[in-house]
Amino acid sequence: MCAEIFENFNPNDPRTTGEQYLLNFFSNSSRFNEWMVFEQPHVNSMKPDFVLLHPQRGIIIIEVKDWNLNSNVYESGGYICGTDGRFHKKDPINQVENYKKGILKSELTNSVYLSEKFPNNYYGCIETVVYFHGTTKTQALNFCNGGNTHTKIWTAEDIEYINNTKNQLSSYEHTYALARNYSSFNSNGLLEKLVTELANHLQYADYNYERRQPFVLTRAQRDLADLKPGTIRRWSGVAGSGKSLILAEKAVKALKENKRVLILTFNITLRHYLRDLCSQQFGQGTYVGERKKLREDLTIIYFHELLKVMMIEHGIKVEFDDDGQDFTERWMKAINIYLDKNYQKSQFYYDYILIDEGQDFKGEWIRFLKKFFTMQGELLVMYDKAQDLFNHGVWIEDSEQIKNIGFKGRPGTLKYTHRLPDTMVQKIHAVRQQLQIQDEEILIPRAEQTSLLQTAFWFNYRAAINMEKLLHIEHHVNSLRQSNSWEDITILTTNENTGAEIVEYFESKGVRTSHVYDLTRQGDVSRRRSEKWKFHGGTGRLKVSSYHSYKGWQTPNILLVLDSPSTYYWNGQIMYGALNYQSIKDALFISMSRVKGKVTTGEYSFICLNYLPEYDYLISSFSNMFESYNWNTYTQ
Repeated sequence: MCAEIFENFNPNDPRTTGEQYLLNFFSNSSRFNEWMVFEQPHVNSMKPDFVLLHPQRGIIIIEVKDWNLNSNVYESGGYICGTDGRFHKKDPINQVENYKKGILKSELTNSVYLSEKFPNNYYGCIETVVYFHGTTKTQALNFCNGGNTHTKIWTAEDIEYINNTKNQLSSYEHTYALARNYSSFNSNGLLEKLVTELANHLQYADYNYERRQPFVLTRAQRDLADLKPGTIRRWSGVAGSGKSLILAEKAVKALKENKRVLILTFNITLRHYLRDLCSQQFGQGTYVGERKKLREDLTIIYFHELLKVMMIEHGIKVEFDDDGQDFTERWMKAINIYLDKNYQKSQFYYDYILIDEGQDFKGEWIRFLKKFFTMQGELLVMYDKAQDLFNHGVWIEDSEQIKNIGFKGRPGTLKYTHRLPDTMVQKIHAVRQQLQIQDEEILIPRAEQTSLLQTAFWFNYRAAINMEKLLHIEHHVNSLRQSNSWEDITILTTNENTGAEIVEYFESKGVRTSHVYDLTRQGDVSRRRSEKWKFHGGTGRLKVSSYHSYKGWQTPNILLVLDSPSTYYWNGQIMYGALNYQSIKDALFISMSRVKGKVTTGEYSFICLNYLPEYDYLISSFSNMFESYNWNTYTQ
């Protein structure tokens, strides 16, 4: 018995000699008994040559290069001479390592648990290999500057050695997964669960499709979700009008017509929710394997990650520092320069480009994306101008900023909310009126009967020390827990320091959390991003998030901790900074608009714990009419 092979042969993209050689090797070598081998699986527009899975041993990603390293086209250090006569960095080690990051941080819930069990070395659960076909080991190592301590460099002599089952394999030469019978990452079956989940993704993408039946769309939503090939449109919608649902439904319809679909967001955390939604709307499929389209032909990614993937896949060398002000323009410029003189890889042609939270984008980004639009489908931008958190302005309604995009006429509008409960819409209108915010009115299709299970409270708290604030929060969370699971409760913050304090407090109590913060309090972008990719639904955990990162999500219970974005903590003392009034307004609207009643009962709860005296008066718009509320009030 040898490996179970999942071939992905495309006559328009024939195998190279090296790929065919490896495929024959995996098919015939007893070394790969009980292994699964996936040929060129699709993972969010990435196409690694081979992904190997074993439930007890691990995961190996292999990139194949049929390069004649004797040619003067290739230069040591991973450089290749281009058509312009200049040498360009095309490091295959960097390419395969980025595949590893993309897969590990894709939509795998179990990678979260693995990273928590092995915080310092969990990346090692996936190993990487670059196989050079038709060259010597010395040449391959010289080209890669000796390789690195992580990625293995193989040539035909390694394959011959591995194929002889009498040979003892080396962890440092041939991977830990092949040299050992059991991985240390399999504590409590964690690796096996990760492998099983990844295998499902790479085969048929059964992404929680058993959870729920597809949503039934309203007539207006159905009309907008219908496919309209050859169009470029923009459509606004109020909170709860079904913008994400419409995009998911349109994506599913396009997939079933064998179209390639790209769904883009600005918010990293929103990707997981959108993939859930697409899987849910797709249903079981009408024939065996139809759901495979969700993996092969659907890419769901945030804009800046798409730029990175494009640069990696095309071998464009650029600094990936995304802390500067101009990095987006720098990355797009690098891609444009490359594509002016080189061909574009086929996986980056999309029939449907669907953009959620379009107010967070910019006009120049949409013009850039048109390079990858086949015009065989649609380019549709959905947006909510009331949620411009990044101060891009309502660019999408500005005649100058939308030039040469292709929008025609006035933007369409979805004015009715179908998710927000009637009473929450009333609260939003009341708060907007008190704060003198002029925004588009949210309309309700029909009046609802008020229920005692639907509550919205505002509490004016004061706290001098951190523990006081944490005890306030814990008190309300404990009350919610009497009738809710952890999965149905989300704490939103206006301040990263406050968020980190909350996460550490609940974790110390044995409550597992999903969050979006750098717990070192250094504001490190990479640490935040690392947490955001782990921010999944369906984990059964308490969610703690900034209001920015929760945009687009929904839950039956929101607890907003309202304090200044510049608040910080020193030796347990709370140090209050200057207010940012716009941030407070945004936080209130975003958090109030994230509420959704439970499917079975309609139950929901919105609670604001206000620590800003300037906003005490907003209590008059809520269910409770206390002038203030302090710790001693409810502990006596």
